[in-house]
Amino acid sequence: METKGFNGSEISEKNKEALQSEAWQEVRKIMKTEIQHFTEAPEIQHFATVKVSKNDNVYGVVWGNVVREYLKTAYSGENAQADVVSDGITYKVLKREEVTAFYDADGNTLFDVANGRLEKEYEYVMKEDKMTAVSEEEIDNAAEAEEKNADLEKKDADKETGETQEEKSEGKSESDVPTDDIEVPDPVSVKQMAKEKLEKEMKADKDKTFAEPVIGYLLKRCEDDLGLAQDVVQEHKTWKKCLDYIYGQARKQATENRAVVRNDVVYEWAEDYYHKDDKAEEEKKAKKEAERKAKQKKAAEERKAKAKENSAKAAPTPQKKEDMPKEQPKSKRNGKDMDGQLDMFFMMGM
Repeated sequence: METKGFNGSEISEKNKEALQSEAWQEVRKIMKTEIQHFTEAPEIQHFATVKVSKNDNVYGVVWGNVVREYLKTAYSGENAQADVVSDGITYKVLKREEVTAFYDADGNTLFDVANGRLEKEYEYVMKEDKMTAVSEEEIDNAAEAEEKNADLEKKDADKETGETQEEKSEGKSESDVPTDDIEVPDPVSVKQMAKEKLEKEMKADKDKTFAEPVIGYLLKRCEDDLGLAQDVVQEHKTWKKCLDYIYGQARKQATENRAVVRNDVVYEWAEDYYHKDDKAEEEKKAKKEAERKAKQKKAAEERKAKAKENSAKAAPTPQKKEDMPKEQPKSKRNGKDMDGQLDMFFMMGM
């Protein structure tokens, strides 16, 4: 039987085993019981706004895309029920009297949104799409006009100089070629780099149970989203830091050191990490870490020098030969034999 992931892609046998493990299945059962409610907001926020806390009334990236897709494709229809496909995942939507509820493909309630809020957001989305369409049309017209003007100027220049295009090409030297052009990475290359980086990190991770489903999701998203791929290939972005970010977000929602999080929210957090502009923050951390290590090294060197100094003070100082006490000459005894005679005083004990 073919198994599909949340984004519609085929899941590998390893991913299938991870997703079907008892722990993961148990978490998914619990996650379905948690429903979030989004009330009417005083002002429209961007749909891709990153969710900071559980109750901040912001959709987050994943659910924001679902709501946007519903507003663009099914909101204005007469039917109260609708199916919406966002990022390859099918969602069911039911418009009620006061709120509109969003369900997963199995019919489990995910969240609901106040109808007053959706009405405002619908106007916002339609206005945004209209502005985008106008902007694209203006860009196309401007590009077309610029191309025509360039052709006219080129023809006028050719008439003045009497040179043909072939003559210009023959007389063109290598020095005429601009050398200060900025090389723009090919989108295909960027996506391939992101794919290779994520696959390498997934292979190196010892705990595949959590890494494979999340990184598998990111791999699929990078195929469809160039912006995410560009964020993934940043040098300071790593899977380990992404995992730490996910754990940190889960801790914020924890109650009595326990947190239950749906898998789509985990995927959302993973994307949030890579989209987060934290380069300056990471550089600051790296600078502090370098300073800390330098201080530790300096302190170790100072301790070593101090110990050496104390050791030198404790050792006895070798005496110089001239400072050593001179050996006293032994006194001559009076009882010595002198020319074959004995000392009378010695004999008498004097």
